[in-house]
Amino acid sequence: MEKRAGHLTEKDVEDWMTGLLSPEKEQQLLTHAGTCDHCAGLLGFCLEQRLMEPPAYLRDEILEKSRSLEIRTARTIHRTSGQIRLFLYSLKVGFALAVSLSMLFVLPLHGESEFQRRALFPERTVQTVTEKLQNGKGAVDTLMKALADWTIFLDEEESK
Repeated sequence: MEKRAGHLTEKDVEDWMTGLLSPEKEQQLLTHAGTCDHCAGLLGFCLEQRLMEPPAYLRDEILEKSRSLEIRTARTIHRTSGQIRLFLYSLKVGFALAVSLSMLFVLPLHGESEFQRRALFPERTVQTVTEKLQNGKGAVDTLMKALADWTIFLDEEESK
């Protein structure tokens, strides 16, 4: 295929739009317009002036391809991968929350002196995880009750 010399003219574009060009000439025209900014602008301008109707076969071809097994599989994989990413993210957040709460109730406070530790756990200094969680349960229950009472108080204030 020979290379096109010079820029496109409006007549070249008009011939292409009416289908008068041979396939070789059409290929040269489109190849040149793809590499030349001036000709691409002219082609775009002419297309804007006279909007082309899409070929009649295009709609049927798109619908047929969208029903193909490859497209349906890709769509399903994309949807499923999004759900899996969301599930894995939720697992990470849940795990981080569980570790944070465990550390909050299980690990001793930093900065405590040995005397303060013995005052908190007079009988034995080593407690099981279950015992530590049971000891912290009362504080959490008190906090939850205080929050519930505060919410009820706010509701009463708003209704007045």
